[in-house]
Amino acid sequence: MLSMKGKWSHSGQTSTYLLALSFLTILSGVMLSQSALAQNITVASPIGGRSTSSPVWVRAHNVGCNGLSPVSFGYSIDNSTNLILGVTAYDIDVTHQTIGAGSHTVHFKSWTRNGLCQVVNTTFTVGGATTAVKAATVVNTIPSNAVLSGDLDDASNWEYEHDSGTPGESRGSTVYPATTPSYDAAREFYMTYSQNGGELYHLSFGSDASATHFAYDTYIYFVDPSQVENVEMDMNQVMSNGETVIFGTQCASGSKTWEFTTVTDSSPHWSRSNIPCNPKTWTANTWHHVQIASHRDSTGVVTYDWVNLDGTHSDFQNATGASALKLGWALGDLLINFQLDGNNADSGSITAFAHKTNIYRW
Repeated sequence: MLSMKGKWSHSGQTSTYLLALSFLTILSGVMLSQSALAQNITVASPIGGRSTSSPVWVRAHNVGCNGLSPVSFGYSIDNSTNLILGVTAYDIDVTHQTIGAGSHTVHFKSWTRNGLCQVVNTTFTVGGATTAVKAATVVNTIPSNAVLSGDLDDASNWEYEHDSGTPGESRGSTVYPATTPSYDAAREFYMTYSQNGGELYHLSFGSDASATHFAYDTYIYFVDPSQVENVEMDMNQVMSNGETVIFGTQCASGSKTWEFTTVTDSSPHWSRSNIPCNPKTWTANTWHHVQIASHRDSTGVVTYDWVNLDGTHSDFQNATGASALKLGWALGDLLINFQLDGNNADSGSITAFAHKTNIYRW
C-alpha cells in the first residue's frame, strides 16, 4: 500500500507491508448502524432486529429495479400514509427522525418509470440508550458529536500511483463524475496491470488529532470482480504525539477473509481475521455497501470492531494490536486510501466505481 506521502508494500496474497514514508487513510470517524440488503435497496440504518434510541437515523441507498433507474425514493413508518422523500431518487439520509418507544417498521419504497419496486421493510425497537457492542467505548450508532467528512467522491485532490510493494506494474486513472449503468454521481477508478500489480488511490481530507473512533462507509461497484485480488480500504491519522496510526483493512482473495493491519518491529503487516470475504465472489455490476468500524487508544493500539457488507454484520474477534509509526507527518493529518490489486499473473484491467464515500469520526 502507498499514499501520497510514501509507500507501504505487500506482495501478492500474503500482502506484507513494508514502510517507506506514507500511505493510507484515516478512518475519521464513528460507528455506523448495521446495513440490510434486499433487492436493490441497501438499508444502512436503522438496524433490523436491534434496539436504538430516538431520534433515529434513517439512511438507505437505492438503484431502482428491473434494470431501470429510480425516479422517486422515500419511506413511511408503521401504518402511516405519510411518505418522506429522500434527498434524491437514489438516497435517503435523515439524521433525526423522531420515533416513539416500542417496536416499529420503516417501509422503504422506490419507483421507476414502470411503477413501484419491491418494498423493503426494516423492523427495530426504539428504547433508551444505544446498545453497547464489544466494549463500553464502542456503540452501534453514530453519536450526536460525530464528525462527517462529507462525500469524498467529488474531492479534486485524489492522487494515485503504482504500489511498488506489489509485484508487476500498474497504471491508473480516476475521474468524477463518472456514469455507471445505475448511478451518475460516482468516482471511477480504472487501472491496467501486469503480474498482480496494485494501484493505490489516496486523498488527504482533513485534520483531527483527537478523534479515536472511525467508520469508513462507501458503495463499491466492480465491472469484473474476477480481476480483483484484493480491495483495500484504509485510513491514517496523525495523533497529537506525532505518531501516525494505521487503520488498514482489505477483502483478500488469498485468505478469503477481511484482513487487518498491525505493526510489529516498526513494520506494518496483514493478519487474516475471522470474517470471510473474497472480492472475486462479489456480484458484478452491482453496488455493494461496505462499512468498516475501528477505534484506537491513546498509544495507537487499534481495535477493529466490525464490518457491514451488503447487510451482513460481522464483529472482528481478536483483532487488536499496535498500529502506530513515526513517519514525520503533520499533526492531525487525515488520509483515506482505496487500493486495487490485480488478480492475473500476466495482465488485466480493473474498472471500479465508488459512491457516497464518507468517513465518520468522534
